[in-house]
Amino acid sequence: MKKNILNILGLISISLLIMGNVQAQQWTIDPELKDAQLKVAYDEASIDAGRAAYEKNCKVCHLEISAIEKNDRAAGAAPNLGNQEFHKSNTDGEIYCKISHGNGAGMPPYESMISEDDRWKLVAYFRSYCDSYEAPISDDAAPTVVAEKFEGTITNMTLSYDVESKIASVVLEGKDSAGNKVIPKNVKVSVYVKRYFGNLPLCTDKKTDDKGMITTELGAVPTDTNGFVTIIATANDGKVSAEASVQLNEGWTWENPLDGEHMWATRDKTPLWLLISYLSVTIGVMLVIGWAAFQMFRIYNLRER
Repeated sequence: MKKNILNILGLISISLLIMGNVQAQQWTIDPELKDAQLKVAYDEASIDAGRAAYEKNCKVCHLEISAIEKNDRAAGAAPNLGNQEFHKSNTDGEIYCKISHGNGAGMPPYESMISEDDRWKLVAYFRSYCDSYEAPISDDAAPTVVAEKFEGTITNMTLSYDVESKIASVVLEGKDSAGNKVIPKNVKVSVYVKRYFGNLPLCTDKKTDDKGMITTELGAVPTDTNGFVTIIATANDGKVSAEASVQLNEGWTWENPLDGEHMWATRDKTPLWLLISYLSVTIGVMLVIGWAAFQMFRIYNLRER
């Protein structure tokens, strides 16, 4: 009887844990916001502000966003918020509520960390990856101005660097579906400094202007011993890329710490006082061990007598 009661209590405990976990992972959607439309202007300024908020708060988990049909992340990982299934299954208000309240599990609530205006701008930024999104039209809202998406093909990317201004420039060339040369406008370009363990971003998703160009300041970037760095530019989610090796300074000399007189230096550069101290201690320890062994030998001989 007692065993059956314990089994029943165990099953009840497990059930409560499972129910609590499921409940903790549910999204909280405010009824008045469920069908709400975007409450900020759907324009480049809002999208850029949303991108900045994403870089600061969300990118560490959700990584880079790309416009894809289905989520390409592993189960349990933060999803790619550019997947079309996400956009088709969520209203603007639902996305806003999910940002605000989280789900009690992997997604934390950002209501107290990101302002209401920036949360709506995050929604605008996410919607910029939706192919079929139609921005709401309101009499009291600012006019919707979203740059036309480039539909052609990028045929060439040129990356250059001006030493005096310390500005890197990326120029794109392209053609339309008929094969005519066109200027790739409003194409997202990212610029990085090449590193062995992950590239250092200088700018991400910066859109080309009417000349098909973007510029970014290089700033203070560590170079190799000859003063060179390798800059990488990518467009179309990495499908088009270019590299350029530029010299930022006259270089520097690497000082090997083993070349000086240090405790960790090689024997020929070890300070004399340190070498004498080490040898003295070593010889002293060996003498003590030898003396102890000799005394033990004497004691053994005395026992034999």
